[in-house]
Amino acid sequence: MNNHSILIDNLVFAKNNEQLTGVLTLADFPRLAELLQSEAVHSVASNTEVATSSIIYTLQGKTDAAGQHYLHLKLNANLKTTCQRCMGEMPLKLVLDFNYLIGDAAVNDIEASEIEGSDDLDLQQASVAMDVKALIEDEIIMAMPIAPIHEQNCGAIITQSGEKANPFAALKGLIKP
Repeated sequence: MNNHSILIDNLVFAKNNEQLTGVLTLADFPRLAELLQSEAVHSVASNTEVATSSIIYTLQGKTDAAGQHYLHLKLNANLKTTCQRCMGEMPLKLVLDFNYLIGDAAVNDIEASEIEGSDDLDLQQASVAMDVKALIEDEIIMAMPIAPIHEQNCGAIITQSGEKANPFAALKGLIKP
């Protein structure tokens, strides 16, 4: 289990056009692990299922001709969640792309409000100690479906309302009109 943070100075990272790539497991993300199947979390912690429950990331810094600094984050996550219809295991594959403009929102409030309304860029506060793992975890949690369900081949539906099946329902088909 690797619980240390990945800290970067995001302005220097972007100015130097640096790149950071790696593979993380669910053991690195305690908040995300709470939303997923507990068996998957335990198997990843014991390294028996790293390939099926992993998060591959690439963070690229860049500076444009106007001197603005950007971060580009790519995520490929293979996770196991619980189908909310049948309560069975459900694989979830997320392929995500994010672009961040690094800036100081307090200096340019007008530009910051324009960026907040844009779908192309998110504003990332300039920081000498930006936690990359926290950013990755936040983005995956926000991208996950609220109530994931199988698209097809859902298992037996479980009712949790406390209703019991009618024991005479099978006899109903025997009655001839």
